[in-house]
Amino acid sequence: MKQVERPEFKTKAHVVFDDLRQRIASGALIPGERLILKNVAQEFGCSEIPVREAFRSLAAGGFVELVPHGGAHVSAPNVQDIAELTEIRALLEPEATCLAAQRLDDTALLELDGILIEMAAVASAEHAPAYGALNRRFHDVILSHCPNRRLATTINDIWDRAERGRLVYLKGPRFIADSMNQHIEMVRLIRAGDFAALRELSVRHSQFGLHAVRDLVAWEDQSAARKVGSHR
Repeated sequence: MKQVERPEFKTKAHVVFDDLRQRIASGALIPGERLILKNVAQEFGCSEIPVREAFRSLAAGGFVELVPHGGAHVSAPNVQDIAELTEIRALLEPEATCLAAQRLDDTALLELDGILIEMAAVASAEHAPAYGALNRRFHDVILSHCPNRRLATTINDIWDRAERGRLVYLKGPRFIADSMNQHIEMVRLIRAGDFAALRELSVRHSQFGLHAVRDLVAWEDQSAARKVGSHR
């Protein structure tokens, strides 16, 4: 008997968590911005209890810092943490991509084609947030077909935690152009059924992002050193 898939149920706390996390990751909520418990509860039409739970989950993920009396403020992204998370993703995602690619059907491939068209329209540093969101959608489509759900969930969690750092390095002058070309090549290899070449490209693609984050860490370290030197 075919198992009936049930729609995913989200608690109110999960809804609040997802919405605030996405706003923080996109930069709509900036570091230092205060989140007032009562105001957030009113916005979502719920009691303060699920909002408190959402705040605790956001704090556990490094998105906010809790303040007395139930509030929170948006934390600044830690580039060292982002680098470590990206390193883990670079190890895991090529395997998940290859597992998923063998299960992508024509509908999924057409969806990837559509995302590529949208990405091409915003493939410039000035549109980094829009490109970043489409980049995430592209990989989400692939990961949704990964048969190892724990692997896919782990990678998605890492994507969520490292999202803000990605928006910074996407603004590099060559990053988006190179990234775009790699995504186009991924779809071509999936259609060709060349999974060995796809694995190699996926490794390069993941390492590409990792090197960009490491460059960001090095730049921040150099900036900090210059500040220390200027105060001597």
